Formats: sequence, structure tokens, C-alpha cells
Amino acid sequence: MPLIGILFWIPDLINARIDDFVRYTTRVQKLHRDDQAEVVHWRINDVTNEIRALTPRGEPIFDFSNQPAFYFFANRPNPTRFYQVPILSPREFQAETIAALERTKPKVVIRRSPEQFDQFDGVTNELRAQALWAYIRDAYQFHRSVRGVELWTRRANVRPRGIAEYLRTIRVPSKKELVSSGIQRLVFPAIGTVPGAGGSFWQSDLTIHNPYREPLQLTLRYVSNGAGIDRPLTLAPRQTLRWPDVVNTLFAAGGGIGTLWIEHREGRAPVAVVKTADVAHGARASIEAPLSLRDAAAAETESAELAIVGIPGAAGPGRRVNVGAINIGIIPATFRIAARTRTGQTVGRPLESGVPEDQVWIINDLEHALGVKIDETMTVRVTVIAGTAVAFATVVEPSGDSQFIAAIPAQQQ
Repeated sequence: MPLIGILFWIPDLINARIDDFVRYTTRVQKLHRDDQAEVVHWRINDVTNEIRALTPRGEPIFDFSNQPAFYFFANRPNPTRFYQVPILSPREFQAETIAALERTKPKVVIRRSPEQFDQFDGVTNELRAQALWAYIRDAYQFHRSVRGVELWTRRANVRPRGIAEYLRTIRVPSKKELVSSGIQRLVFPAIGTVPGAGGSFWQSDLTIHNPYREPLQLTLRYVSNGAGIDRPLTLAPRQTLRWPDVVNTLFAAGGGIGTLWIEHREGRAPVAVVKTADVAHGARASIEAPLSLRDAAAAETESAELAIVGIPGAAGPGRRVNVGAINIGIIPATFRIAARTRTGQTVGRPLESGVPEDQVWIINDLEHALGVKIDETMTVRVTVIAGTAVAFATVVEPSGDSQFIAAIPAQQQ
């Protein structure tokens, strides 16, 4: 049977190699379009451009994502003798790497790989090189995500702990951690501390709970205007924490509106709820559950459309419907928003827009933008033209009471 399998496999392998060889010239000359090659090309281009904007030529960067080709494409040296994180995972090599980074103080550290190169054998680099990751968390902060690759920049006037203290963070992972060490994310589309129309003032409160018998390690990230603020969090078993006015009390971000991302281990999601209310009028709050990849639509798939169903009709003047889209993919997302009647007919004037990675786009007063009144029999459709996105609606009554409605994936018609 092995011989039969080889006889069937070898011709397919040879044919695949021949196809790659035949297409090479046409692909290089842009006569043949390879979708994956174009995705990688734009990722390399955008990431290296951002690195070059942050660092002068000849200054080192450090790759914590197992994508050492970025050293070549960005034309920036590696300040260590290790080009892959799994190689430096032994205790003494982590100590050597921390010393090299503290000596050279590179401005940029690369984290995350869209192809999950940073999860070699299913184990994340953060778990594989725990001392080095603890050092990076202390000395660097999230800068921005570029096509699925995170860039972290060195904190100003930072004074990291001693190497021996970082080495004490190394521990043997549990079987559960090794089985579910992959990273997943939840997102709250819009939280903030911001004034609104009619003297309103909107404030978001976060409650988060660990439903497990073991501690739960999370990273909470607030992204607003392209900038992100990270907060690591460890929840004790069955612990519940609450932050009133979370943008100020947890992130110290001042006023504004943005998205809240919760990064957790695969299969180990917390229970999280956000309440957003017009505190100036003591209005009833909307209660929001987080969205995830299962709530998303992706371009060029059977489910490239999201439907917002159940928007209540206006009981009187002053009601406002707002709609937002969040890019949860690794490329800039483009989408089209339209209103449809109960028979599926498009009414009003559809609008198109785009949103960068990890950010939210919101249109206030959707009815005015589309030129149509929306009632319970209608749906708002968000068609994803490029990238991957989730969407939502908020309905604000004249009293200040608000309601959050998450969009659901729907097949295109």
C-alpha cells in the first residue's frame, strides 16, 4: 500500500512543480495573478514601509514573529545571533537575547504572523520564550497592526527589570496550555467616553468574568485613531472584575471612541459584557456581548454579507440609527451598506467605505445617509467587498435610551 500511495503521489507532486515553474515568468511579469502572492507582496511592502518610517537605515529591529525575511526586506540588522524564536527558547539563550536587546535598544519589535509562523508546533512564541516575552511587554508597547503583523515600539525612558527576574517567569506549561495555546480574539465594536448630540454624554463600563477553575490570562487592547493601548490581565478562577468608564479607568485614554479587543487562549474565552449609556440623562444602557470571527463576513465567499435585523421603527421624532463596521481581518476592509425591504428590494442610496485593520468605522444617522426611513420589516445589509468585517447597529431614542444590535452573517442574494 505505501508503494501504491507513492505511485499516485509522485505524479501529482511533479505536476505541481511543473505548474509552478511554468507560471513563474508570467507571475513575475504580472501576466498571471496569484492571489496569495499578491497578499504576501502587499504585506511585505506595507510592513517594511512602516519599519523604515520608524527606524533609520542601519538601526536594528527584532523579529518575534518567526518571519526573519523582514530583516532583509526592511534592510535592518538583527541585534541578536538568533533568527527564529524557537532557537532561542533555552533559558541561557533567552538571557543572552534580553541582554542584546537591552544593549542595542531597537526601536521596533515585530510580533504576530498571519500564517501563524509564530505558533510553531501549535505553541505560541509568548509561551515558548516566556522570559523574553516578559521583557518585551515591559520595554515595548503596541504601535499598530499592519496587514496582520503587529509592530511594537520601545517605551520612552523605560527601565526594565533585571535579567534574573525575567528568567524567574519561566515555568513548565500545563497540558491544557499546550493543547490550546493558539490565540483568538473577541471585539467590542465601539466603547468610549464621548459627548454626543443634544447634550448627551456616552460612557462605557466593562465587566469581565473567568468561568474556569484555572487562572485566565488575557490581553485587553483599546484601539482609537490608529493607536492602541495594551493592558495584560490575569483573572483568578471564577473572578469577576468591573471597570466603570473603562476608557479612562483601565486605559487612561481620555475622551474618544474606539474598539476594545480581548485576546485570549484558544478555547478559553472569558465572559465579557459592555454597558454603554448616556450618563448625562441617566438613560437606559445598551448591553453588548462581544463579537468574534464567527460573526464575520469575508469577501469572495458565500457569506460575504451581514444582515442587521430588528431595527425598531421610529415612535416619534428624534430617533437615530447608527451603523458601524469593524475590520477583524489582515487587510484593509471595504464594504457597502444598503437598506432592503421585506421583499429584498434595495431602497435609498447605498454607500461604500473602508476601514483599516483593527479599527471601527461608524456612520451616524444612517437613515439620513441612505435617504430612507427604516422600520421593523426592513434589514440593513453590509456587503464585504474586500477583507473581513463584523458589523452592528445602535438605536438611540430621544430619551437617551439605546439598543445594540449585532449583525449576523447571511448568504448573498
